[in-house]
Amino acid sequence: MQVIQTILKAITFSVLISLIIVNILPTTYRITVTEPIAQDHPYAIKFMLSTKNWVQAINVLESSKIQLLSMQNEEKVGGFVAFNHSGGRVDATLVEKKALELQYHLRFHEEHQAKMRIYFQPNTQFISIVIHGEVLSPIIGGLNALLTKYYLEKIVQTAINEMNSQLQLQPMGPDKNDD
Repeated sequence: MQVIQTILKAITFSVLISLIIVNILPTTYRITVTEPIAQDHPYAIKFMLSTKNWVQAINVLESSKIQLLSMQNEEKVGGFVAFNHSGGRVDATLVEKKALELQYHLRFHEEHQAKMRIYFQPNTQFISIVIHGEVLSPIIGGLNALLTKYYLEKIVQTAINEMNSQLQLQPMGPDKNDD
């Protein structure tokens, strides 16, 4: 009987310690990914700062089970894209568009939000993506933030690689996608 009580105390203590550790993890995260892009391509900036192209690059990631739900005015401020993935729904709204930069507000299944900035560095021919996020789940928010950071970093890195590959496949002649 005393062995069972000792085991129960150990389990209770372990659960309490685990909950304390999980709750002291930060509920915010920051991801920064910077990669070089094709230097000599005349349409690199336009291609790399296109919401539609990013959606196509993310859609390639079959292993992450990301499905495009809808796109509306995706290239204009206020336009949005909605995805479904194994963890729920993600909405991305374009909130600012400049010559060398896009900014999005991301909302993940109503429990967490993030700001994503994609910007081009013309002097160095690098593109950077910075994501600042906060998980709003009260109990396991810190653990969720840690997992989200890991997951998003892999998705962003793979999407940049896909965008670079697609850019290199683009024709160097006149742009047929001009609006």
